[in-house]
Amino acid sequence: MIFKMKLGIDLGGSHIGIGLIKNGKVMSKWEDRDFWNDYFRIYEEPSKAIEEAENSILEFIIKKIRQYNAKYDIEEIGFASPGDPIQEKLIMKNLVNLGINELNLNRVYEKIKIPIKIKNDSKAAAEAEYTYGALQGYNDSVFLCLGTGIGSAVFLNGKLLKANKHIGFELGHMVIDKNGIECNCGKRGCFETYCSIKRFKESAQKALNIDNRFYVAAPDLKKKIKENMNNMDIQKLIDEFIENMIIGLSNIIDIFEPEAICLGGSFVFFKDIFYDRLISELNARKYYFNKGEAPKIVLAKLNNDAGMIGATI
Repeated sequence: MIFKMKLGIDLGGSHIGIGLIKNGKVMSKWEDRDFWNDYFRIYEEPSKAIEEAENSILEFIIKKIRQYNAKYDIEEIGFASPGDPIQEKLIMKNLVNLGINELNLNRVYEKIKIPIKIKNDSKAAAEAEYTYGALQGYNDSVFLCLGTGIGSAVFLNGKLLKANKHIGFELGHMVIDKNGIECNCGKRGCFETYCSIKRFKESAQKALNIDNRFYVAAPDLKKKIKENMNNMDIQKLIDEFIENMIIGLSNIIDIFEPEAICLGGSFVFFKDIFYDRLISELNARKYYFNKGEAPKIVLAKLNNDAGMIGATI
């Protein structure tokens, strides 16, 4: 028997996730966390690696869709990735953290002839959390996806805010230190240069004297961090991460006055290192303008499934 399904494809900064979605639930999925790394390791020339990865990912997606469509009746494909979606042209532009200027999904449509809907990955994950996850019931809310960078989305009066020009609401690129670290976007001191989980993991490996040329799986890294909580460099790293998170969250609270802020992405995996202390210090310091009760700071519930689910909403 053939069942009608939607197919959600989430292209992240470090992985690809493909899931069969029915009524907001992932019925089955496939994930690969080494896809990009494999292609960037092949070539010494970054531009050649990017070109090869672009071609490979499009061909790979086509292959996967055909496999799923042979068993299920795929009625629609939702595609989520970093960057600005141009739906009418089926083009994703400015995939900054992947080093790609443009990814053209027309090639996929021409091969499989199934309707494709494209979205920014953070906005897609936010819609999933708002509809099915941790942000249900909060009309005014903010979603932050802390991973390779910091993706974001804002809901006011129950509606996802959208800009007419570009994707907009890039809270990861608000400046929290004007003389700070250079960001991939070209500015200095962006929120994501201090509080992305990728940045934290790189800094933690350095503090633990682990060469950043070697990949350390998140569970192994978290275990090593917990074993070295008395290490002064680790203590300093965690202190600075929380301090910078409080600055970023305080700015967001003052601008949008949300009922809740949802923290997603890889942050959820490291929650036992940061979360309780972050909430405690944010509430104690009250850096935000209105000194009443702070918004709820909630953890995403859908984890890595959020992008795939949201892509199909």
